[in-house]
Amino acid sequence: MTSTRPRPYWEVRLDRHRQTWALRGVLSWVKPLDQSVYQSGLLMSVIRTLSASESNEQRDREKARLEREYRKSDQRLDQFITSHDQSLKDVMQIFGEVSGRLAEARKRIRTIKDNLAACKRLLHCKRDELKERWLEGVEHKHVMLLLEQIDEVRDVGERVGSYVNKKHYLHATQLLVTSLNRLGTDLKMVEALKDVNTDLHARKEKLHEALIEELHKHLYQRWTKEVLALRRQGSGRDSTNTLTRAGSDRASLGTGKSDKARRNLLEMMTTPNKIKGLADGESLQEDVSSSDPEANSRHFMAILVECLALLGKLPDAVETIKRRMQKELGIIIQRTTQQIVEYHPPAPPDDPPVTGLAYLKADSREAKLLQELLQVVFEQFRLVVAAHQSVLVSMRASSDKHGIELHLYTMPDVWSKVQAALQVMLSEYLDLSQLGTSQQQAPAAFTETATDLSSFFTKKRTPRAKAYSLFKFEASYHAMTMNSYLMEQAAGQGGDGPDAGLSVTDGNTSSSTCDKNKTMSEKSLVCPASPHNITAIFNPLQSFIREIEDALGCSPGTHCTLYVFITDYIKDAFLAQLHVETAARLEQATKALDQWRTCKEPNLLKSLKVSRPLLQSSITVWQSIEELRWLLGALPFYADHFVSMMCNTLMNYRETCQAAYRGITQPDSEDKRIISATWAKDEDISRFLRDLPNWRALQAGVSSECSIEGDENPEEVGERNRKEAEILTGNLGDQLIPQHEILADPSQLRTLAHLQESLEWFGSCIIKFATSLPVKSTSSGIMVSGEVPPVSDASVQTLTSLAKDFEELAYTCLLVLHLEVRLHCFFYLLPVARGGGFASGLDSQEPDSDVLKLIKDLATIDEALNNTLHPRKCRYIFEGLGPLIANILTTSVVHIRRINENGIKKMCRNIFSIQQQLTNITMTRELALDQARQYYELLYHNPDEILNGILNRGKQFSELEYINALQLLYRSSPGLSQESLQTSLQRLSEILGDIGVTV
Repeated sequence: MTSTRPRPYWEVRLDRHRQTWALRGVLSWVKPLDQSVYQSGLLMSVIRTLSASESNEQRDREKARLEREYRKSDQRLDQFITSHDQSLKDVMQIFGEVSGRLAEARKRIRTIKDNLAACKRLLHCKRDELKERWLEGVEHKHVMLLLEQIDEVRDVGERVGSYVNKKHYLHATQLLVTSLNRLGTDLKMVEALKDVNTDLHARKEKLHEALIEELHKHLYQRWTKEVLALRRQGSGRDSTNTLTRAGSDRASLGTGKSDKARRNLLEMMTTPNKIKGLADGESLQEDVSSSDPEANSRHFMAILVECLALLGKLPDAVETIKRRMQKELGIIIQRTTQQIVEYHPPAPPDDPPVTGLAYLKADSREAKLLQELLQVVFEQFRLVVAAHQSVLVSMRASSDKHGIELHLYTMPDVWSKVQAALQVMLSEYLDLSQLGTSQQQAPAAFTETATDLSSFFTKKRTPRAKAYSLFKFEASYHAMTMNSYLMEQAAGQGGDGPDAGLSVTDGNTSSSTCDKNKTMSEKSLVCPASPHNITAIFNPLQSFIREIEDALGCSPGTHCTLYVFITDYIKDAFLAQLHVETAARLEQATKALDQWRTCKEPNLLKSLKVSRPLLQSSITVWQSIEELRWLLGALPFYADHFVSMMCNTLMNYRETCQAAYRGITQPDSEDKRIISATWAKDEDISRFLRDLPNWRALQAGVSSECSIEGDENPEEVGERNRKEAEILTGNLGDQLIPQHEILADPSQLRTLAHLQESLEWFGSCIIKFATSLPVKSTSSGIMVSGEVPPVSDASVQTLTSLAKDFEELAYTCLLVLHLEVRLHCFFYLLPVARGGGFASGLDSQEPDSDVLKLIKDLATIDEALNNTLHPRKCRYIFEGLGPLIANILTTSVVHIRRINENGIKKMCRNIFSIQQQLTNITMTRELALDQARQYYELLYHNPDEILNGILNRGKQFSELEYINALQLLYRSSPGLSQESLQTSLQRLSEILGDIGVTV
């Protein structure tokens, strides 16, 4: 019997511990220990050691070592069990409950498995019967589904109509498309649904048309009334006074709707082109509970586009939009025009008609209406462009979503149609059709500075009217656009006849095309058609053109078609007509019979800030200059051209004025001359006269605008005029003046006075205008719309030079008048002394006849000039006459042969009469004439009394005057010898030498 080897102690203990741990559920603690032992290879190492031991001692040592280790392990295990006794009990309880539940679950699963096996056996026996019942159930279920679909399809028409009435087009379209798909697939063979199918197809076509109309309404029609109403609310007008008197559910805008409209307008113009839903790859959502589905126009148009895509009509919609775009833009203009006309009733017919540039300046109503029309149309066109941009985004998204191939239009196409519509509108207001018949042939070049306008002032034969036009627009973009517009109108009205395609540029069109043109021209306009309307709308147009070019991305130097149309019209039509009109007005103003006609209308003179009548020609020319100045701001791009026209106009008017001046001061005969004009023309004499104190006093009065009633010392006045009197007496006192060398006709002096006053005022106006012009050399380069743009420095210098020429001619006229009055004094007074009659025995109580003529002449001249010239100028003309006449009379003593007491009385009477007349003219006493009278009263005394008077009272006159008086006394007294004369002269020299008087 084989004896078994006893197991080692450590194995026995390990088995015991394992059993204990398993029973107590703490195997989780032991497993890591066993794993660590096995992983470390300690157990295998012990086994190999025991197996390979050669002696029992070695085994005993190993055994003893293992026993020590396991005793330590037992101690630690006992400590752990003692410390975790309660936890071990809880674990065992839980373990027992889980084990019981698992046992029950095993029993139930076993029961279910047995039942399933039994069912399988039973089903295998009834398989064919069950399959038949299942097929019957599926068939009945499909039949019920078809019946439900039929019931739904029968009510689709009403439901679609209800959705359409509420403008819930997305639900209507989805329901209609789904129903048509069912009728074309599942319900295709149902004969009873043929009428329903036909009705739904008809509703599909109507829905397509409704979607197109709704889309066009939101693209073009919806915002016209809102824009007009909001502009009036923004300008402070009553919101209840809207222009809409008929036809729309949006015509009455309350406060809430107005605010909503404002928000919609702002959203249309500022919201980015992103449609929620389509742009994110999601389906569009329609709120059926909304009372106003159109509140968000951008979202509503996206729904319309999606509906068209669902209907498969998106390509047709794109073509319809392309085809109707031009017509719809034209309808916007017509609708806006009609509403503005209804809101602003026409002006009363009692007012006189105003034409030309004054048409827009005198009555600003027309200009404001046209500007309002343009601004409202611009705002609507901006909304139309924004709406098209939104629609294009929706169309791209819908086409990508549904896989539809589209040939979309682009935003440049929209802007092109906008420009074409504006060109059609501008053609009506600028009256392009009448330019060819209303204008004469324009000059070849308008920009040349030396353009000769004198031909317009000469008499010319009236040309016969010719049948050809001044210019044509046959090859212009406007003509082609107009042609397509008429064709579209004809197509819209059902006119498919041959006349619908006629071109507006064909000179031999049929009567139908002429009727269409007549109908277009008879449409209501906010103001009469006129080429001058361009001045009121040029700046707004340029602002909108910049928007178009920015939107189109035009490179620098390239422009849009609307810009080309406007610039071509201004260059080829407006400037030509303006040139002709300006020349015609100047010709009318400067005709031979009317060039000296004066304007005495108080209101006009007050508006011009003048107090004396002006020449009508000067006023007319200045009005032309003012109109051109107004055009600088109205058409700033052509500022240099208008300044050039001003220069040309002024040059020709200067020549006219110079010719008129020469016609007065230069007689036909070359051997005759007017002394005053000759002297005024002479540079040395003119410079001398302008250096005299009286001229400087006149200029000082002009600069300071001092009053003529200012208190001045008479001695100062006499002193500053004495030098001029002495010079004139020295030059003209020795010879008589022929009558043909003076201007004896007072009307000629009055004409010169009118010319002087008008040209001085005209020149000052031109200088003020020239100095107010901004020049390019000092301009900042930023131009504000409506303001005068910078012009070239050369143009300003030319204007200033021409203004100085007018002022110089005015000063020349004043010098001529100044000299002419003095020449009249010489003309009438020099013959007085030479005529004799001072030694007669008769004592006449009347002044000399020539003196009476002079008095009458001075009164006539004063009357002619007093109502013509400014008082300070009249003062300049008459102020120095007293010293001059005194010099003439005192120096005339040498020409008197003999004189007695009656002659002395007569001369004193002459002086007194002249002094009285001058006092009436100048309103001051002429002291120089008092001295002249005292000089002649000196002749009452004999030579000795005169010399004794000098010794007693001092000298009163110059030595020469005393000498002339003594010589006259000796000639008048035959009893006095020549030796006594020499003695008196010698004594006079000694007396004057003793008192320090020099001659």
